[in-house]
Amino acid sequence: MIGVSINDLPAVPDLGLEPVTPQNPSVQWKSCCLTVNPSAVKYFIQIGVLSSLIVFSATMLVVDKSCESQRNYSSLLMICLGTMVPSPKMA
Repeated sequence: MIGVSINDLPAVPDLGLEPVTPQNPSVQWKSCCLTVNPSAVKYFIQIGVLSSLIVFSATMLVVDKSCESQRNYSSLLMICLGTMVPSPKMA
């Protein structure tokens, strides 16, 4: 690339994209009576939904005795538990 100036290089097209910036950890949601962290709200909603699905599927495993529903509710229970339990890591 000897003898090539910057003006000889092709222009980069403008795609209209904005640079990605990391999320600001100090972002808070404010309401009339409280201020919350969005990450905390997301975490507690996920835990609430997963916990309710675990309780529902465990209850239906006891209540419903048909084989097809036992298979479905046990699969739902295992998916929820697999989502909540962290994956093993090698030390």
